[in-house]
Amino acid sequence: MGKKILMLGAPASQIPIIQTAKKMGLYVGIIDINPAAEAVPYANESFQCSLKDFDHLLSIANSFHPDGIVTGACDAGVVASSYLCSELGLPGHSPETAINATNKLKMLKAFEKNNVAHPMFQVANKDNIDTFKMTIPYPAISKPVDNSGSRGICFIENESQLNEALLYSVKSSTSGDILVEEYMSGPEVSVEVIVINGVPHVLQITDKITSGQPYFFEIGHSQPSSLPDETKNRIRELAKQACIAVGIQNSPAHVEIKITENGPKMVELGARMGGDCISTYLLNTSVKGFAFAETAIRIALGEPIENISYDESGNAAAVRFILAQEGTIQSITGVEEAQKIEGVILLQISAGEGQHYQKTVDNASRIGFVVAKGKTTEEALAICEKSIDSICIQYTKSGV
Repeated sequence: MGKKILMLGAPASQIPIIQTAKKMGLYVGIIDINPAAEAVPYANESFQCSLKDFDHLLSIANSFHPDGIVTGACDAGVVASSYLCSELGLPGHSPETAINATNKLKMLKAFEKNNVAHPMFQVANKDNIDTFKMTIPYPAISKPVDNSGSRGICFIENESQLNEALLYSVKSSTSGDILVEEYMSGPEVSVEVIVINGVPHVLQITDKITSGQPYFFEIGHSQPSSLPDETKNRIRELAKQACIAVGIQNSPAHVEIKITENGPKMVELGARMGGDCISTYLLNTSVKGFAFAETAIRIALGEPIENISYDESGNAAAVRFILAQEGTIQSITGVEEAQKIEGVILLQISAGEGQHYQKTVDNASRIGFVVAKGKTTEEALAICEKSIDSICIQYTKSGV
């Protein structure tokens, strides 16, 4: 048997990374707490375990004997991967970098220490919600210190909404700590980066489409960014500064930035590939000359990376998410027709008849997505919308 890769987390976004690893001749093991997670069937071997159960993870890793560990686009695996790599003597993030890249408070303090533009912020805790006093101006945003996927984010317009927002955010916080940040108005982008020997290389800037107030969950992305070149240059420099500030040495990075009236400011970053098809289907369409997933795997294996070279492909790509409505799904039709629309790269539906959904407040309410390509981002997004409009999902409301 050849070399082995152990992947942490098995959401659908890991599937292209597993497929890449297999094309490279690697034997792929995958760990997820959900044995029915979307990416599990694509691996050679799978294990059921929480990514927070370090003792069990280490037992699995010692039995599997991986040559490298990959987190892919899974934020929960960054700290776990750092721990396992340290225990097994494999290439990976230092414990400090892993914490800086997953704990939003540690991240902001790293930005502050290294003069990286970031929002004003305060910290609240589950034990002082009733007595917490704002010192930054309204409007503001509350979010859990230790979660991802847009979970627990809430807009705070004025003091009357503060307590309710903090109570909402704390429900998604493991530690009970909550960040309260200045609300940064303006377009939001993500920046896809590969860091080699401490040097960040910006591969692409992705325009982000969110739901807006009050929850700000993501509903789509497009590449390349349509922002002016001068703005994009400032974004690239800020993303590089942020990667260096948290201590990333050899890793992909997914950096989120707001373009405010005072210039680009950091939102947060992940020391991993971007999810939502960004680092796979979108990047593979809009960039030529660089294999992102393959490079991430080679980094995990400790292979030297030389001659970083890439360029715009001349094509645009977009993804739009299909969001659940409140109620129980009765039927889904039109999928086959939607897949046949010219320009559609991938259409995936993860929901089925009989599944019930609550009000959409974060990324967990997605029930599918469409990825499309076009000559421009506008064309790619329009194809996504046309495909989604071709799908009919019937719901029954509770009590009806």
